[in-house]
Amino acid sequence: MQLSQFIRQTMKKILTNILLCSFVLLCTSCVEEVDLGYPYHVIFPKEGGEQIITGDESYVSIEITNYDGDTGFSSENEDGTEYDEFEWLKVESKYNSNELKIYAEPNTSGKLRKLYITINSGPEYQEIQVLQK
Repeated sequence: MQLSQFIRQTMKKILTNILLCSFVLLCTSCVEEVDLGYPYHVIFPKEGGEQIITGDESYVSIEITNYDGDTGFSSENEDGTEYDEFEWLKVESKYNSNELKIYAEPNTSGKLRKLYITINSGPEYQEIQVLQK
């Protein structure tokens, strides 16, 4: 009797693990990186400046991150304009639009700087690499 209970418990654990793994794989496949029509790279000179970029799809949220995944902060005006800022980069956007204004502060370090803008459009997203010389 003990052997059959052990076998049943082991089979339950195996089946539970298989179901959990299947669920995790199902959830991770729901979000995918696609080409939303935005450039994959934006380059700023060391003096900084402003660039306006557009894409084919509107977005619902924007996030700026560094290589380690650290993120900046967001704020929103009364007119619906959202501002995302992190380190030396600022992005201005309007909800459900396909245009971004990107501002870079001057680079006084003399080193190449790199950040990432992630544009989320429902279950799809696109990442833009922003470089400053």
